[in-house]
Amino acid sequence: MSRRSTTAKKRAIARNNKIHPSKKDPEMEELEEQGIDVSNLEDEEDVHRVMNAIKQLPCPLAAKRRFRAKLLQKEIKQSSGCCGGSNTNRQNWRKFKIWKKEMSYKLEPWGSWLKNVEGHQGTGVVSYFVFLRWLFFLNLVIFILMLLFVTIPYVAFSNNGYTYVVTGSGVSGMSVASEQTCSPLYQVNVSSDAKTLIQDFLQGSGWMEKTAMFYGFYDSQDLNSFVAGHYSLPLAYLLTSLVILLFSLITMARYTMQSFRENLEDQNEKHQYCNRVFGGWDFALSEEGTAVLKHRSLYKDLAGELAEQRHHEARKNMSSNDKCRLYTIRFFINFMVICILGGSGYLIYWVTDWVTSFLADPNYKTNNDAIVVLLVEFLPSLTITALNGIVPLIFGIVVKAENYTPEFTIKITLIRTVFLRLASLAVLIATIYRIVSCTDKETTCNVGQNACDSLRCWETYVGQNFFKLIVLDFLVKVGVTLGYELPRKILTTKCDAAICKKIGLAEFDIPKNVLDIVYTQTLCWLGFFYAPLIPALATISMFVLFYLKYLSAMYNTNPPEIPYKASKSNNFFMIVLMIAFFLCCLPVGYTMVKLTPSYGCGPFRIYSYMTVCVDATISNFPSWLQTIIGIFTSGSFIIILLVLLSLIIYYTSSKSGARAKMIVMLKEQMIMEGKDKQFLLNRIYELTGEKPGAKKKDNKRPPSNGPRNGPPPSAVKTVNEVHHNGNVSKDNDEIEKKIRVVELTPVDDVPEVVPYNDPDDSTRKTAETAFKREVTPVDWDQVPGDENTNRTTSTVTATNVAFDF
Repeated sequence: MSRRSTTAKKRAIARNNKIHPSKKDPEMEELEEQGIDVSNLEDEEDVHRVMNAIKQLPCPLAAKRRFRAKLLQKEIKQSSGCCGGSNTNRQNWRKFKIWKKEMSYKLEPWGSWLKNVEGHQGTGVVSYFVFLRWLFFLNLVIFILMLLFVTIPYVAFSNNGYTYVVTGSGVSGMSVASEQTCSPLYQVNVSSDAKTLIQDFLQGSGWMEKTAMFYGFYDSQDLNSFVAGHYSLPLAYLLTSLVILLFSLITMARYTMQSFRENLEDQNEKHQYCNRVFGGWDFALSEEGTAVLKHRSLYKDLAGELAEQRHHEARKNMSSNDKCRLYTIRFFINFMVICILGGSGYLIYWVTDWVTSFLADPNYKTNNDAIVVLLVEFLPSLTITALNGIVPLIFGIVVKAENYTPEFTIKITLIRTVFLRLASLAVLIATIYRIVSCTDKETTCNVGQNACDSLRCWETYVGQNFFKLIVLDFLVKVGVTLGYELPRKILTTKCDAAICKKIGLAEFDIPKNVLDIVYTQTLCWLGFFYAPLIPALATISMFVLFYLKYLSAMYNTNPPEIPYKASKSNNFFMIVLMIAFFLCCLPVGYTMVKLTPSYGCGPFRIYSYMTVCVDATISNFPSWLQTIIGIFTSGSFIIILLVLLSLIIYYTSSKSGARAKMIVMLKEQMIMEGKDKQFLLNRIYELTGEKPGAKKKDNKRPPSNGPRNGPPPSAVKTVNEVHHNGNVSKDNDEIEKKIRVVELTPVDDVPEVVPYNDPDDSTRKTAETAFKREVTPVDWDQVPGDENTNRTTSTVTATNVAFDF
């Protein structure tokens, strides 16, 4: 069949449809009633337009699917030209995004494991595993950066000696002669005994000192790269460390902003109980026992809120003597907490100083047993770990006597615990700094003498301390999971004694577990500069810990009965992590800029300061490039940059404040609009005598052929039921308000249509004036049946008052 005949046939069918129109589909009629034009669907572009309109309809999802299926049944020709190409590309791009999202769900690491935890423990516990997974990938990236730019180049490339790449031209603060003198003096005693080898592996000493794990393994000579010919390891070591710190900061900032964006909650106290009752249930729960625990959790959450309100009421009613007694108790408890923190810090300082003096004896290994030596070398790490486990228990006991609210009790306990952990690390760093910065040193190799400790490679010594802390922290976590939680589970489930049942399973303590991994991450940031492969240990620790905590969450512990909100916990712990990060940046940055590196080990052994390697590299650049770099690194440029950043911060903060005020104003305006609408509905009720939206009885008046006598019918028709011919028509608009048919005579010259868009006083007065009309009932005896249409038309015109609901 030719194209011309096909076109003629289509035109004949169209003419036939105009003469004998077929019945439309109910779905199409419903779409037309909703204001969507479906009469002209010629190509894919029109169908796409209708599809987008259907998405905006306020109707159930099942109805939208029914409309969409009806549209897809029609035979629509493909679009041609630019519009057709854009429509096809749009559909392909949409399909690609759906496929990408599905693949991301399938390839998500531990995605099914997280769903199992969420179904068993709820969303609060799964937030811990999400945070643990994020730290695992962060440490993995840090490890890969150090491996690619520091470890692999040093192992794979050959040395070119001290060329101009590392020495520069005319750079002060560089000495190759001191390196040639001091490097041979740095020797490590390596034992072949299996027991000693294991001991050295746990301590990072002996044969471990000369491995790629620690700083002293690397050299400062120029490397023969097969890509560029020269590879400056000191510059690569320094820049990689700076990139790692910058990458960690940017990643944390993005995670924090995303967490704030996703978990922004309305803090309106008027709706707190409504939100908990109607939106507090976790539909991801799949087990009956877990559902019962969730019921208890919601009950205790509401009970906690009520207890907090009662606590505030009791505080208001407290007498002066009660307040004085309470403040006195809090003062003494806080003084005791400060003393505990101070004593913990002094204990760490004293233990570290004593261990350093003990190890300064060259014959300490021969004069003491190997177990004693091992305990002494691990004594600072054991002290810090023991304090981190015992002191928080004391804080949890004494905080009950301070009579705080439940929410503030959690916060103050967490703040004290975080301060203890960070303060213990700060004391350890200060103790190590006192040992490293001792002034009584020989001038040749910068090694301590007399009262100062003789450290040939103090960077490796610092790395060994953090290495032992990470190893011990990992062993303690494994021991707690397998040696405490698992036996408690077995004892509770297998033993029938009353005391065993009373003990019960342990709860999954979210704050404590997250603080544990924050502590591990802090050790990684502090130690990666002195031990480049410490991120590998942190990565392995996070990986193993994920499966251990999964075992604990699924089998050994119950969900917390008073859960800490996931959004608040994520934000709080990320803030704690950022505080720990800046604490780590201080000693690492100070080491790079101010401390003199060891002359016998490490990639900076020929420099007086580590940053001299940057000056040596810049000295090899052309003069014009050196001038540009000097301008950008000058103090005046940095001051201008700081001023610009301050102005940008001030502008963004002002903009944010203005938006916050606008949000408050919009909320108040919405409240006023609701009150005004309620006012209008009440006025309608006063005029009509029935509540708006109430259903009316559909009692039709029997038709009459002549004049009627007698009283009017009891049922009164509405505006929607009246047609110009006197018959009853269907109501196509279900949400249209029905008003009684009454004859209204205006008192004043008031417009018939009163728009209501602005809830101010003037509009409200106008609306009130519009309602001040005399109501005159219709005398049905004087209305013949033939004049029904005129009377009805005039009545409808008289009551045409518009309301913007």
